[in-house]
Amino acid sequence: MTDLVDEDRPEAVDQADTVRGLRVFTLPVVLWACVGALVLGLQVHVFASWLADGGYRIEKAPPAAGGGDMERIADVLIPLLSVAGAVALAVYLYRKCRASRRLTFDALLFIGLLLASWQSPLMNWIHPVLASNINVFGAVASWGPYVPGWQGAGAHQEAELPLATLSICMTAMMVAVACGKGMGLAAARWPRLGRIRLIALGFLLVVLFDVAEPLVSFSGVSVWARSVPELTVWGGHWYQFPLYQMVASAFFGAALGAVRHFRNERGETCLESGAALLSEGLRPWVRLLAVVGGANVSIALYTGTHILFSLLDGAPPDQLPDFFRPPAGY
Repeated sequence: MTDLVDEDRPEAVDQADTVRGLRVFTLPVVLWACVGALVLGLQVHVFASWLADGGYRIEKAPPAAGGGDMERIADVLIPLLSVAGAVALAVYLYRKCRASRRLTFDALLFIGLLLASWQSPLMNWIHPVLASNINVFGAVASWGPYVPGWQGAGAHQEAELPLATLSICMTAMMVAVACGKGMGLAAARWPRLGRIRLIALGFLLVVLFDVAEPLVSFSGVSVWARSVPELTVWGGHWYQFPLYQMVASAFFGAALGAVRHFRNERGETCLESGAALLSEGLRPWVRLLAVVGGANVSIALYTGTHILFSLLDGAPPDQLPDFFRPPAGY
């Protein structure tokens, strides 16, 4: 497996004196930690409301005419492989932390992406953008309707696949690492490249990585229920693919790749800047909250892009089976 920790990155220099008083709240790491804490608070509220209301119970679809409503091998295999991959990556990162005797940024990013995956249903905030197959193992009703300001379908009507979503977090992690590595190689090869050009390069790298994205639609686990026809390939079919998905992914991946690549003299990312000035006991928790905040903001770039495109005239695929929820064009 690709090494997720840059061995050539500078480590934190001698720890500075602990900062006390109001100066603590001016540190970037503390500001980002506040964002992470606010998002986690919202997340707890949403999931508590979802569980208390029995919102996880999904409305079953009627039997499909001519069959097609039975579980396929992919409906079970994909979620299980997703869980297995996430566990393997977690073990790998844990061993890296043990070997380096510190909590690495990559480990924090992995945790941050897991905690930020709650945003998965939010692209259906106004219109149905992504519909999931309720026959997939582990499918539950979406917690989206319990998010304040939700304008989409009501409770029990949309499907969410939390186990399969783990593969998205894992893929996002690998893309961020690859993007950061690519920026590092480019900076070493062309030292005069500025930050903007390096970030643009990372954006293009993620677009190239996302060429395989249509395979998700072909698997039949989830499909694009709304897509701008002029910006869509295979438009009208159940496996239609909006090309702006690659742009949305690139915003997300390039943001994380840039965060991972650019460090200060203490080896801190922009999310962790100032962490060395905190007390040793407080530092790891503040770093974790800061990365959780950054991961949520980066995923919001992806989610927000799809919400904006959903406001344009969109076309659902023809003859989408009822076991995809939400149904096309509700």
